[in-house]
Amino acid sequence: MNLEKIEKQVVKIIKQASKIYYKQEFFEVEEKHKYENDDVTNNDIATQNFIKEKLLKLIEGSCFIGEEGSEINDNKYVWILDPIDGTQNYKKSVPLYGTQLALQLNRKTIFSVIYLPCYNELYVANEKGATLNGKPIMVANNFELNKSVVLMGNFASYVDIEKQTEIQFKLMNNFKSIRIFGSAAFNYSLCATGKMDAVVIFGNTIWDLAPGQFLVEKAGGTTYENKKLCLHISGNAEIVKNIKELLRV
Repeated sequence: MNLEKIEKQVVKIIKQASKIYYKQEFFEVEEKHKYENDDVTNNDIATQNFIKEKLLKLIEGSCFIGEEGSEINDNKYVWILDPIDGTQNYKKSVPLYGTQLALQLNRKTIFSVIYLPCYNELYVANEKGATLNGKPIMVANNFELNKSVVLMGNFASYVDIEKQTEIQFKLMNNFKSIRIFGSAAFNYSLCATGKMDAVVIFGNTIWDLAPGQFLVEKAGGTTYENKKLCLHISGNAEIVKNIKELLRV
């Protein structure tokens, strides 16, 4: 199997798919709401259907996990997709959203793509490293918390709210600043390019986590996971260690 050729085809598919939702009208599909605050538009569904159909043809027998529905079998190759990550931003015309995709082999990510159409930014991660529009990227080397900026994900309804609030206050009191942008794709891309120093996210949805975490890893970073708290910390190894010690996790 020529994975390099498949990667190029995937990039083309992702860019084509963005035309379905970028600057296009949409309507909410209320019966498809998955969680209390997790909205779905017709463009989320149409984008996923378009990408899914093409991806499953690239690797025969591969299976698919998507935010708007999955198709699972026992094949070792699995596509993982969030068609529009940051749907609420998208609905409000806030330009912090995009498509993110990972390919896993035997449950280990081997390739990921994040495309932010508002900025025409294409992030690709594979065994060779991580790039932004074809140029290598690297995580920041900051590790002093009081001189760093951390990105936080949205609160997760299925994680203890008091614990999440406690962690947020610890970060606020020890970092130079925190930011909450409402898009995992945007957060991880900022971390992978070194524009922000770390990402702290609560969640367990693989389509939110796998693409960006692999991008950060291939940009020289690492991710710590606490399954009990559904907590994920990404950045360079030293800052991740320092955050773990701060949070005592």
